[in-house]
Amino acid sequence: MNAAVVVTGSEILSGRRQDLLIQPLTALLVSRGVSMNEIRVVGDDPAVLIETILELQARVEIIVVTGGLGLTPDDTTHAAVRTLQERAHAIRNPDLRNPVGSAPGVDLSFVSGARAVFFPGVPAEALAMFGEVADSLNGGASPTVEIAVFGLREAEIAGRLGGLAPLCGYLPRDMEVALIAPADREGEIRGILGEHALQGRDLNATVGALLRERGLSCAAAESCTGGLIAHLMTGLSGSSAYFLGSVVSYSNGVKSGVLGVPADLIARHGAVSREVARAMLLGVLRLTGADVAMATTGIAGPAGGTQAKPVGTVWIAAGSRESSVVREFRFPFDRERNKMIFAKTALFLLRACIRDSGIHRV
Repeated sequence: MNAAVVVTGSEILSGRRQDLLIQPLTALLVSRGVSMNEIRVVGDDPAVLIETILELQARVEIIVVTGGLGLTPDDTTHAAVRTLQERAHAIRNPDLRNPVGSAPGVDLSFVSGARAVFFPGVPAEALAMFGEVADSLNGGASPTVEIAVFGLREAEIAGRLGGLAPLCGYLPRDMEVALIAPADREGEIRGILGEHALQGRDLNATVGALLRERGLSCAAAESCTGGLIAHLMTGLSGSSAYFLGSVVSYSNGVKSGVLGVPADLIARHGAVSREVARAMLLGVLRLTGADVAMATTGIAGPAGGTQAKPVGTVWIAAGSRESSVVREFRFPFDRERNKMIFAKTALFLLRACIRDSGIHRV
């Protein structure tokens, strides 16, 4: 079985937006024994899309089309589908269910025997919908699994995987990477990636499951993350079983008055420092009675940086009263992404600290 992928979007052609679907979709097709013949990117012009599909349906068995299924003026795929039905006598099969969004997919069969499936351009929706039709595209290869990866970029993951890299798909997702891999190589891939391969669907779920397994309660003291750690932790149903709360100590006054960080410590070392991060950690552990905690103090930007402490600098402390770690990180992102990577790195550091120290209550 052979296939082609067609990505629609003038913004992609102009370079204003980056495509995030070609690589993971191609990897998913290949993992199912489908040979990739061609990949094309076309603009938001229904005439061009029509001619592209008519050409491809004479040469390949599967055409996967992404984008243009919404309700905005540049979403023109529906017009192309209607023309294909009229002009090429394509049969429209029942719409494809969208398990995570509102726009259903389209499924066309051509007289040539080719099949064209149309997915939304939103990566999470398209990949979820692909799973719905994957069995009918199966060329006999093994199924796939999704492995959440944190702390490595796509290129770094591919470099570590070596010869396994072409078999995998890479989907960036909230400062993590969803790695779509052959199920029969999961153990090998996890062994290569080590601590960066998470056990849950994302970092939040992984840390939550670890806290449940060990019977540990958790809290946070947040300065630069402004409550984002608490937001991530409470995003999971049932997190009240282990997450006690967070103190957003954005000002030095709250760091001292609520968490008990000595004012002279802040004056000597600055709010963004190893000493203050550790004092924040001990303060929130004492205040909440939690078994383990995280603390963040840093400079998210765009203002506030200095030569010694540039924007993107963060000190993170994690652990318990008996065993903790404090580390400095520097990230190159904008304010929003810096805050997210600060918060997720705190979770990652807490996970490592719990595993390395063997903290356990159950």
